[in-house]
Amino acid sequence: MAAVLSGSWRKPSPRLHIPDDQLIPCVPLLIRSGLGAVTWWRIRQCAGRSDRFSYRRLRAVYRRYALEALAHEMETVRLFRRMRAWNVEPILFKGWAAARAYPEPGLRPCGDVDLWVAPGQQARAEAALAMREGSPYPADLHHDVFARFNESNFEQIYSRSRSVSVQGTEIRIPGPEDHLRILSLHMLKHGISRPFWLLDIATALESRPKSFNWDLCLGENKRHRQWILCAIALASRLLGANTSGTPAAEVTRRLSNRFCTRVLKRWEAGFQSIPPKFVEEIRSKGWTWETLKAIRQRWPNPIQATVDERGSLDAISALPYQLQDCIRRGAKLIRSLTAPSL
Repeated sequence: MAAVLSGSWRKPSPRLHIPDDQLIPCVPLLIRSGLGAVTWWRIRQCAGRSDRFSYRRLRAVYRRYALEALAHEMETVRLFRRMRAWNVEPILFKGWAAARAYPEPGLRPCGDVDLWVAPGQQARAEAALAMREGSPYPADLHHDVFARFNESNFEQIYSRSRSVSVQGTEIRIPGPEDHLRILSLHMLKHGISRPFWLLDIATALESRPKSFNWDLCLGENKRHRQWILCAIALASRLLGANTSGTPAAEVTRRLSNRFCTRVLKRWEAGFQSIPPKFVEEIRSKGWTWETLKAIRQRWPNPIQATVDERGSLDAISALPYQLQDCIRRGAKLIRSLTAPSL
């Protein structure tokens, strides 16, 4: 995956030198990881390889992502028009805001439209989404990354945001410093589970303007600064992003191989969605093999546990953080089970 993503955000991207006998067995995992389109983007630039039958699934994913990106853009425009009709001015981040730095928007898989609104506009924004007839708007207004990492000052980030014109509508996105910080912290919060999140950071890094303010991007929290620099350094080590002349250059040189290995192992395992809440099931059915299996599935990956416990990403072992995380979550589960049900 790292080799497929390496330099893929550049146009033209470097020639893909992975032999077919190594790449073809990985096609199903690449597709499940959201990398089908970007893999095809690399392959079609290699004469003679794009006609192979084994890669037709990648071409189909590429075409589907391109259509979904167009539909996603149209939905984003409709959402902003709807919000403004309700006197709400949101900021769009991740997703489309990150994909616009790619050579083609359809290289990145689409999801919900992630919007951030001022606290005083939250109720109106929710009402605007709920009033739609038929299926609800595919928008997400609730993001714990802001409160969790003290990114709660909406006014400051709004003052640094900028507008881009899309289909005659102004779409507001974060400034480059704020967005790179948010992308990094969001990725780390989820344990770097999805490879294209690291690709988002590489594209944001190399598309930053000359006036980019690193002090603003890294913030004042020392631990968060270390995490963000590690995320950027990881994009350099695994994907070849250029960190020369940046505060991440020194971190890139001394970033441990064990941290890179943890990420690669996570990617190899594939993305797994979080199991559904099971407190109610335990109350109604008691302890079953299914509930024990669900608890086992919640064993935190080393990166996620390190962030949850505010540890160092370059620690020799993440096991202490994983144990602390399990103890904390176990205590929370016990409190939930012993609390009187409403």
